[in-house]
Amino acid sequence: MAVKEISNNLFFTNVRNIINSGNSVELKIKGTSMYPTLLNGEHKVVLTSYQKQYLRIGIILLFVYKEKYILHRLVSINENQLILQGDNQPYIREYIEEKDIVGMVEYIISPTGKVTDCKKRRFFVQNRLWRPIYQYHLFFVRKMKGFFIKTFAYT
Repeated sequence: MAVKEISNNLFFTNVRNIINSGNSVELKIKGTSMYPTLLNGEHKVVLTSYQKQYLRIGIILLFVYKEKYILHRLVSINENQLILQGDNQPYIREYIEEKDIVGMVEYIISPTGKVTDCKKRRFFVQNRLWRPIYQYHLFFVRKMKGFFIKTFAYT
């Protein structure tokens, strides 16, 4: 089978059109910003149209930010502004409005085929419990990495 590469913008324009027509889209994850929740090239997500009644802290959204399509978790809501952040990026946040949302993750499909429903209460409880722990872990690991590089690096 021949493989044809297309630009991200063209690809996600098609994804947006499919979602806007009322259908869902299954995508394989590319990137590490949502690690460990989503593994690069291994997890898949099922995207559906954005529905305001499901908007709550912890939901994973596909959105446009500075002309790029990004899949990150909602971490805060400030009046008309939504604040999103990758699980593996504790210092980087994106500030968007609802109009920037392309779709929301309804299901996560693990490499083993296990399906996680992202609208269920259990998904949000797990996120609320492990996310702060993981962020402290990331902070500690990065500080230790910097320490070892400064201490043992040859100049």
